[in-house]
Amino acid sequence: MPIILDSLKQIVVCVLLCAAKQIAAQETVVLKTVPFVVASPNFYIDKIIDDRAEKFLTQIKNEEGDKVPMTLYPNLSEALDTFVTTSIAKAEFKKPIVVKVKTLRIQESRINETEVIARVDIHLVFYEKKGRSLKECYQISHSEDEVFEAPLLLFSKNEEVSATHEKRIRAAIEYCILAFVANQNEQQEALGHFDHVDARGISDRSLNKWYNIISYRQILTSTYHKGWALGYTGFLDSDRDFIVPYELNFEQYVVKDDFAAEQGFEYVDSYVLRPGLFGYKKIVPGIYGAVGINLPVGIEAAKGLNDDDEKYRFLIGIGASQGVKIISWKRNGIVFGIEFFQQIQNSEIYTRDIGLEFSIGVNF
Repeated sequence: MPIILDSLKQIVVCVLLCAAKQIAAQETVVLKTVPFVVASPNFYIDKIIDDRAEKFLTQIKNEEGDKVPMTLYPNLSEALDTFVTTSIAKAEFKKPIVVKVKTLRIQESRINETEVIARVDIHLVFYEKKGRSLKECYQISHSEDEVFEAPLLLFSKNEEVSATHEKRIRAAIEYCILAFVANQNEQQEALGHFDHVDARGISDRSLNKWYNIISYRQILTSTYHKGWALGYTGFLDSDRDFIVPYELNFEQYVVKDDFAAEQGFEYVDSYVLRPGLFGYKKIVPGIYGAVGINLPVGIEAAKGLNDDDEKYRFLIGIGASQGVKIISWKRNGIVFGIEFFQQIQNSEIYTRDIGLEFSIGVNF
């Protein structure tokens, strides 16, 4: 008997450890049971069915950097049923309604260099009970958005944004329930902000992907100089005609030795920041045409063949570029690019240059 008890204890411990491991492997959202006002409803929500293709709200990275699912606690059906019943009590004299949840998901995306958007998408279908069968009577899709200030270089609001998802889920459910009430009371036109839609695809409201790209650029050939650059590019992917990215580059390049010697210099080096106005045009997903006008600003250091000291010059100019970017689509990965450039500047040794450069980077 003691041996059997010990075995049972071991089994129980193993089950608890597995359960704890499973809970630790996912983030849960607990809905607050905050009631909302429904004026004399003639129905109650008898059952909520999770009819989603993906049984999670979103996927997030845990402390180990692994993607784990975020779910409602203890599950979607029970969480929504508890929340809705707080405001619409179940009663036998009311009409029973069954709700199928086709979509309930969370999205986050950067929309520019200073803001992040958080979104909850929901798609509900309402059914009346007709004996043993269900008759569809209403469906609605809705998005709840909130924009957060989040400077690109100082963003530390991941937890702050995540903490607000619960509020948007409640707001989305409340909106849909009130829209159903308005429809049942034949007040939909008067309450114009409620939309009875056929939900032709919640994916139409998918947030576009924000690309962060760190890249290294190398001059392949030019008339007068050679060198390299490090740059950051951030942009929101879009199918619109022109995408304007946020871009900043630091460059270091030198005049070719033979040309410098011909002009009487031992070397001519430049250190440049290159802000500008850049634009991408999506050709197909993952391939973009790129053009830009830029304003290189920096310092040029030059030393003559017969001089002991370096001479410094404030460097300013104007440049342009045209090329193609190949960016890993829908996932992180390697980025390639090739661009033709033209440049005019107040160099000690030359004022015009043209060339070709290659870039490689990472999208994250």
